[in-house]
Amino acid sequence: MDTLTPSPVRPSGPLRRAAAARVALWLDRRRAPESDGPAAGPVLDLAGAADAVQDLLPPAPENRSSGQLTAHGIRVVGPVHGGAGHRRLMRRLLSEASSACPAARPTAIEYCVPAVDALVDARLDQVGGWEAKAMRSRAGIAGAHLLYDMHRRELASPQWTGAVARGAAAPRLLWSTRPGAGPDRGADLARRLLLPGTAVALSPRSLESFARHGVVTGPTVPDLAEAHRVVGVLDWFGIRLDDLDSPAG
Repeated sequence: MDTLTPSPVRPSGPLRRAAAARVALWLDRRRAPESDGPAAGPVLDLAGAADAVQDLLPPAPENRSSGQLTAHGIRVVGPVHGGAGHRRLMRRLLSEASSACPAARPTAIEYCVPAVDALVDARLDQVGGWEAKAMRSRAGIAGAHLLYDMHRRELASPQWTGAVARGAAAPRLLWSTRPGAGPDRGADLARRLLLPGTAVALSPRSLESFARHGVVTGPTVPDLAEAHRVVGVLDWFGIRLDDLDSPAG
């Protein structure tokens, strides 16, 4: 064996990879620990994972009409389920930014991956057939990657670049993994949502599962080709992600 042959580079741990990708990990305490499911076992020690947490989503207030505040004062608005809801919300935020002082509160737009999957899966179940069944639980991630690309282009528009130049805080995207996803599923979603400049909200058990068992080897960039493929198949079934957000959303 040639001793000068370099050893293959081992992939970074998921927490280090998230930090390198400029992805903020948030602890989601908006629901009781029991919502992770009885199979999750007792409340787990986060070990070193707690050090990676950059913000906290406390228990949600009853009235969220103006958004929820994180422990660090970031306003969380939404959730949105697709491009239509995102566009409406960005127009509202731009209007607020145009009239706000430079110290306006930073904002995160929430996109709940399991909620999108649940809405689309319910329609696929109505369609029936093995072809529709094969598309279950694919819409959430595909929609997230397309939304990320849309969000970047929106922030690069003259309107938003001008608002940011005047002191407004550019909104970020927040990927949430509950309700509907257990610890391992939440960790898997987080692994596929390490998109630069965004935040991922994880329950305590999902955060620990991500820290211990997550394997992140791929690039932290949106997979737009796969996302468009999924959306194209859903369109064939008559399901459009833009239709998931009601006009009042």
